[in-house]
Amino acid sequence: MRYESGGGFFRPLLKKALPRAFGAGQPDRGDGNPWAGHGRKDRAAQVQPDRPAGWRRWLRFPARRPRILLFAVPAFVIAGAMFMRDGLADKGFLPRAGLGLMEAGRLDRRLAALEERVKSDPNDIQAYFESGLLKFQKGPAGYIDAISDLETARSRGMADVRIFYYLGRMYQAVGLYDFALDEYRRFLNNRPDDFEVRMLTAKLFYSAGKYPQAVREYEALNVERDGDPLILENLALARWKNKQDPGPVLDSLLELGGEAAFRAGYVSGRMAYESKNYAAAVPPLEKAAASAPEFPAFSDLALVYRMLGDACMKTRNETGAIAALNGLLRLEPGDAEARSQLSRLMKAQAKKKPESRARKSTK
Repeated sequence: MRYESGGGFFRPLLKKALPRAFGAGQPDRGDGNPWAGHGRKDRAAQVQPDRPAGWRRWLRFPARRPRILLFAVPAFVIAGAMFMRDGLADKGFLPRAGLGLMEAGRLDRRLAALEERVKSDPNDIQAYFESGLLKFQKGPAGYIDAISDLETARSRGMADVRIFYYLGRMYQAVGLYDFALDEYRRFLNNRPDDFEVRMLTAKLFYSAGKYPQAVREYEALNVERDGDPLILENLALARWKNKQDPGPVLDSLLELGGEAAFRAGYVSGRMAYESKNYAAAVPPLEKAAASAPEFPAFSDLALVYRMLGDACMKTRNETGAIAALNGLLRLEPGDAEARSQLSRLMKAQAKKKPESRARKSTK
């Protein structure tokens, strides 16, 4: 995992701050004296034209050098806080993607080195921690080992907020929703405003069938981000599952237009499908499948095709089912069930064509 060097952050900051603090770079008030207009007439009188200007001249006086601390210590504290907040949080402290953070060969070499460290020192919690984070990057195939490493690091004394996030993600991926919720709660105790984890928590409530909690989470998020189409989409579904009227939320989506209106159509089709009203589900799902490429942020297109294909088969619309399954396989070529269904439908259609021609010829 890559971390930015503190030196690369502090150096340009100090280059800008030091001259400003010690006089260089102050606007010329007309007499060539950088202290003019700043209540420093006694020092201005001592400045000779042949002396170097700016903060280098100021540092020539040994008695004044300790005063650097009056600026430098607070500056480093503030800069360090900014670095921890912005540099780490947004530039490597908590990378959200599971893949592509480190080149595969380098990642494997690093994991091998960490394994040797653990063999030589079973209590090296930093090695367990880093190993868990790297195995997370390998994707779902590495999640079980990654969970083991992070849990080991924590049980032996590791205290790092990132553990909560990554364990939550992995427990969620392997279907251990209650474990994932516990980890997300711990993470949010430290970072209560993290939007992604709050959305993941609400989604987990929904997936676990805890619809009242899901509604509460999505409503709180909607208050803070009024008009966010993704929040409104999920709030409509959660309200519907919770036996509440989703109509007002769908109306809000339609009023917003654009992507929000598109999501309202998708939600309507999904609710009809999950209610087993397949005939009513087909039109909005077909529209959602056709319009989805216009909205790259929409991530449920595979689900749309899957529901549409099933609804078409249930309503004996083989042509629509074939189109939906082809769309699904373009997104998920490894879906064996979809490929099998498509093969059966294609064979059935191939048999019907000669029979249809025979009937026409007898007429």
